[in-house]
Amino acid sequence: MTKNIFILLLFWGSMALAQTSQENKIREFIKVTGVDKLGQQGANQMIDMFKENYKNIPTEFWDECKKEVSSDELVSLYIPIYAKYYSESDLDELIKFYKTPVGQKMISIMPALMQDSMNAGREWGQKLRKRVSEKINEKYNYQSPPPPLPSK
Repeated sequence: MTKNIFILLLFWGSMALAQTSQENKIREFIKVTGVDKLGQQGANQMIDMFKENYKNIPTEFWDECKKEVSSDELVSLYIPIYAKYYSESDLDELIKFYKTPVGQKMISIMPALMQDSMNAGREWGQKLRKRVSEKINEKYNYQSPPPPLPSK
């Protein structure tokens, strides 16, 4: 009986250490990629939007609100999500990559790259919609919008 309890405690202890190790790696990954800073920036922008809508509230209040915002809260929310998708070895490789110059470049250009990609996708979607509409009109003599109904 004592042996079984010892084995069970050893198992729980090793699980706790593994979880702590993975949590530490997730925290490092989040820090290396700057996700923690993005969260802080997003919170500050949200407070600034409130500030614009509530102009009669003193600036000191908004400064206080910004001081209360901690990216640690957001990181704590992210830990189980990242743990769901990344193993410790995945995290090791990702951290190693993002610490390289090309990894750092990827982090710095990602917002502009995503914006350019969304713009290109939107333009492509508009052209595709136009081509499909024209093809429907050609093939099925469908006009968009349909012509008005004749008056009685």
